[in-house]
Amino acid sequence: MKTEKSRFERALLIVLVLLFLLTQAAVFYPALANDPAKPGWWEVLPNMLIISIPLALLYGSIYLVIVAWREHTASGQVEPRLASIIHWAPRVAAILITGFMSLFSLDVFEMQASPLELLGGFLMHNIPSFAMIVLLVFAWKRPVVGFVAFLAAGILFAALFVRSFYALTNLLMFVLPILLIACLFYIDWKWLGTQSSLPSE
Repeated sequence: MKTEKSRFERALLIVLVLLFLLTQAAVFYPALANDPAKPGWWEVLPNMLIISIPLALLYGSIYLVIVAWREHTASGQVEPRLASIIHWAPRVAAILITGFMSLFSLDVFEMQASPLELLGGFLMHNIPSFAMIVLLVFAWKRPVVGFVAFLAAGILFAALFVRSFYALTNLLMFVLPILLIACLFYIDWKWLGTQSSLPSE
């Protein structure tokens, strides 16, 4: 049984890593192919590393959700080590996705404007990040709040930023990671809430 479990997890990991690499290529190749400047690897590599943040969150969360679901279905509970990882995963993932979203506000400083206007633009661009921080503060010790809040945030992001096929990147970079954070909070609340192996905060 343990051998079968480890074989399944290894296969799942390989599939998700391949999907991660394919998604990374699908996001970057069209932009690079259509860029007449043909940027060098020293320009492309930092952008690929930045884009890998939400993609790693996306596929890492999928891995945790599938493994936890499989264990919970088989035995009615999740093993202590995985339970501890899942407990912390949505909190860490929320911090990382908030930081990723904040990176887009740095474009403001490339504009020609007064320092006060730049600061105002920076703060305006960071409203979603500030909202996510507030949600996380309330959800930190209350997984049910995290589940509801991040589910609502994911739906709101989808309604605002995924309105056509061309917004598929927004779905992959923002909406799906946020919805998977909600899933992990749900698992922490519903499946792990009664397990004594969870760390105390």
